[in-house]
Amino acid sequence: MKRAIATLMFVHRYVGVAFCLIFVAWFASGIVMIYKRMPEYPAEERLARLPALDTSKVRLNPAEAMEAGSVVGVSPRRVLLTSLRARPIYRFVVDGGTASVYADDGSYLDVVEPEMAVGIAGDAFPEHRGTAHLIASQDEPDQWTINNRFGVTGQLHRVALGDPAGTEVYITEATGEIVMKTDSSSRFWGYLGPVMHWFYFTPLRAGQAPLWNNLIVYGSVVGCVVCVLGIVIGLYRFSISRRFKRGTSVTPYVGWLQWHHYAGLVFGVVTLTWTFSGLLTMTPWNILDQGGPTFEQVTAIRGDGVAVERFAVTPAAALTEFQKQFPPKEVELLQFLGAPFYAAYQRADPSARAHQDTARYATADPLSRVLLTADAGPTVKDGFTRDELLTAARKAMQGMEPVEVAWLTDVDAYYYQRNGGTRLPALRAKFNDPDETWMYLDSRDGSLVQTEVRESRLERWLYQSLHSLDFPWVYQTPWVWYPLIVGLMLGGLALSLTSVLVGWRVLRGRTRPSAVESIPLSRSA
Repeated sequence: MKRAIATLMFVHRYVGVAFCLIFVAWFASGIVMIYKRMPEYPAEERLARLPALDTSKVRLNPAEAMEAGSVVGVSPRRVLLTSLRARPIYRFVVDGGTASVYADDGSYLDVVEPEMAVGIAGDAFPEHRGTAHLIASQDEPDQWTINNRFGVTGQLHRVALGDPAGTEVYITEATGEIVMKTDSSSRFWGYLGPVMHWFYFTPLRAGQAPLWNNLIVYGSVVGCVVCVLGIVIGLYRFSISRRFKRGTSVTPYVGWLQWHHYAGLVFGVVTLTWTFSGLLTMTPWNILDQGGPTFEQVTAIRGDGVAVERFAVTPAAALTEFQKQFPPKEVELLQFLGAPFYAAYQRADPSARAHQDTARYATADPLSRVLLTADAGPTVKDGFTRDELLTAARKAMQGMEPVEVAWLTDVDAYYYQRNGGTRLPALRAKFNDPDETWMYLDSRDGSLVQTEVRESRLERWLYQSLHSLDFPWVYQTPWVWYPLIVGLMLGGLALSLTSVLVGWRVLRGRTRPSAVESIPLSRSA
């Protein structure tokens, strides 16, 4: 046993020396991520900065726009009527990219030139119209656009607004959309938080995804091994009898190693669970199914492409009807079991919206949809009924009958804000297929918002619960969750910092033999 423990101590000591700074970075950046995330241009802000659609300017219906833009012979995956530089424009999402056709004269948007991109930024941020200027047009990712599909969207025009906050926006060459917004503060905290935590450095991620993935996966595996060894050694070396029988400490160590031992006894297990659950974020070796609606399930409800010829009601007529409730800024063409609908998006009332920082289980959706029937007279569709959604769920499961159906007016343990499950009421249908599929359908627009299978539900508890302390009562109670997670992370950070100090002394001892005796690794009984 002594030889085995000595071997474990040797491995833990020197592997720990190599990983101690990584653990410090993980915990320090994790604390930052509790409050700050990656920069983004949220959908709510994007919608707020768009102008209202002008009914008088929408002269072409979707079918005419497709013909004018030579978008023929295909069924677009998505059709959106929005605005670009105060002109209504259709965006047809097709396989391989997006085709944009102006709705006023049918002209085709080829590419957005840099000068036009500066104008688009000025339209969205009119208070900085006079100071907006181009920084660069890039066809390679930078720190904040690593996930951009450059092959589909073309270049990104990076435009600075020239404001005191140092705001920069990224505009796609293909469509003129603003896809990212950063400022000095979000970039600073983005580096200290998510970039450090995920090792999301541009040279490592851009074009090196397999290398980055392997570093995180196998680094986390080694980190788990270090934690397990530390826990085993810590428990073996801990002795209450030593304190009472011999009057010495419960630990045989002194100095920083003593504090490392204590910190490991208290925070070692939670450090292990965080390292292990962090490993699961990478879905290593595809050991757990992540769930999510499949393409076949979505197309069973929405159809394989938007059949624009079914939209008998013109967009202009739909806009006129929408304007009786609010001035729409975007209109999307949707289908539900073959029936066509127009959907308009509206910002929710901010005063009625639960903020993420105070209620992560909030049921308010920052963007709401209003539906109009599009195959007859434009009529507001006040959501879908339980029976309609149940029919859709059966079709998505190829006619299988669910074993349990529930009409949700509140979130459950799997359907909540973490993954978009804030649309209520919703239908939950459970099926007895080999994967034990659960489906969640939004009653407002008929969307198959979420699916969970047996393995994804297990992953929810192994990852979300362990990594974010995402236990239902704890996670939805801010005055419990914040002190608990910050306190545990500070404990893990203390454990990591003591390992850095011990590791530094170990390295000094190896490089300067005269210092070896000064390292009190243990005290004889």
